[in-house]
Amino acid sequence: MQGYGYRSFAVTVQGGSHIKSGTVCQDASGFYDDDSVSIAVVADGHGDSNCFRSDRGAMYAVNCAIKGIQQFVKEHEVLFKQSLLKKADPPSHRELEKYIREKLIRQTVASWNMLVMTDCQKNPFTEQELENVSEKYRKRYEEDENINKAYGTSLIAAAITPWYWFAFHIGDGRFSVLYKDSEGDQPVPWDPKCYLNVTTSICDDDILDRGEEGVRAFLSLHTDKEPPAAFFLCSDGIDDNYPVDEKENAAHLYRLYREIAVTFAEEGYDSTFGRDGISGQLKDLATGFATRGKGDDTSLAGILNTEEMIKAAPQWKEKMASDEAERKRAKADAEEKAGGEDIEAYGEFSSNAGQTEDEEAKSRAEKVQDARRAIDEAARKIDMLA
Repeated sequence: MQGYGYRSFAVTVQGGSHIKSGTVCQDASGFYDDDSVSIAVVADGHGDSNCFRSDRGAMYAVNCAIKGIQQFVKEHEVLFKQSLLKKADPPSHRELEKYIREKLIRQTVASWNMLVMTDCQKNPFTEQELENVSEKYRKRYEEDENINKAYGTSLIAAAITPWYWFAFHIGDGRFSVLYKDSEGDQPVPWDPKCYLNVTTSICDDDILDRGEEGVRAFLSLHTDKEPPAAFFLCSDGIDDNYPVDEKENAAHLYRLYREIAVTFAEEGYDSTFGRDGISGQLKDLATGFATRGKGDDTSLAGILNTEEMIKAAPQWKEKMASDEAERKRAKADAEEKAGGEDIEAYGEFSSNAGQTEDEEAKSRAEKVQDARRAIDEAARKIDMLA
């Protein structure tokens, strides 16, 4: 975006496992830029057999979020412009946060439900679609109940204006930001209700009544804190390829995002994201996750500050090189330690060979072997996704 330095992008790639099984891509993503706002959105339709139109649900969620944010920003832009002319006070943090939750989020969910119902009326569920649905939901669908469940999807949306930035999140996936000093953060808290194949969804009947347990949101005025240099939103097609532990997961994602941001600063928008904002090197990266990683549909969207990234890239590269060297040293030390323990455990086990009552050494050797295999597997994944 030329107005104040930010530009957005988004890419979605069908997962290899979905291609193999003949399942449609259930992810969707989108972006938008003008002189007042930059927007990035990712939605991940549910793979549950009861959610057989989740691909449409994800597309509707992306479109509703973008349109809702555009309208929200336009309605409040005049208040901030008037404040510059000393004609009125700008909305406070508390007021704006309230507007986001009570107007923008509610309108986005309502618009999504309206699109879902309209689509279902125009295109009633077919017998083929209902073939693999559970008896519980088949009965409900046939009685026109819980229709929106068939379109279920998660949703992550983020936006930045000249005065404030915000994000809101329903379900799984991850929202991350990087500041000028390359430090990362995930300001929208993780939803503990999301685990394995279970996730909070925009189709949940009480999604708007559960507060932060339903739709998590974050807002920051530029007067509160300098805004991030980069925003990244990803579906679990990327997130699930990294460790489950939140701290380790975030560290891996920040490393990946720094690489993308530096590539953008050095090689430009068109090369990194394509002139259309949905291709370029980013498309190749997403395809790598979708085919070599978990094999799930993969979406990655974001917003980057062009000027800040060009300035920060040299320092970021230096820090990235230092971090990589430290990572390799830690990996080598871990392997050396595992190897030493492996030999020690094996020697202890061998010295007790034939003594059936002594199982302790054998157990220790097996545990060391398991640890070593875990290290090798982690290293393999890091190298594959680097």
